[in-house]
Amino acid sequence: MKDKKIISGLIISIISMIIDQAIKLLVIKNFELHEEKKVLGDIFTLYYIRNTGSAWGMLSGHTWLLVIISLLAIFIIGYVYCNIPNKKYTILRVCLALILGGALGNLIDRIRLNYVVDYLYFKLIDFPVFNFADICVTVPVALVVLLCIFKYKGDDFDVIMGEKRLDENGEYIEKRRKND
Repeated sequence: MKDKKIISGLIISIISMIIDQAIKLLVIKNFELHEEKKVLGDIFTLYYIRNTGSAWGMLSGHTWLLVIISLLAIFIIGYVYCNIPNKKYTILRVCLALILGGALGNLIDRIRLNYVVDYLYFKLIDFPVFNFADICVTVPVALVVLLCIFKYKGDDFDVIMGEKRLDENGEYIEKRRKND
């Protein structure tokens, strides 16, 4: 059952990463740098830029630091994902898989190009230009925050972090330590 959970998470991550990379390839092939094409008048446009930083251009020019941070985040997400039981936490697993896919999509750009391809621009509110991978990260992160506020309790966090487990009846059980 755990293998099935891991495979389904990898499939979600890989599909979101492939979609991200395919869109970015289309942008690179069909847009000049800083070219803008209106989608919804002056509300929403496609605008090709190269982002050498993270969100909102923070840490601009520190590509390798961002690569290390991304790898660390990917490792932590993978660890947490593998510890989540099959019951009760499906939405959380899907969110983590999408976050992983988005992180991988932008990581590929950073390693391959030394920048991230951004192209979605809400011009009306002058929101920073972003991409599909960013959506795969930010929307699930917001959903995880809402889940943590409204759905999960203290014992759920222990289960997610591998300190407790759920039995067949949904009861929280302390995991035995190896020395016990």
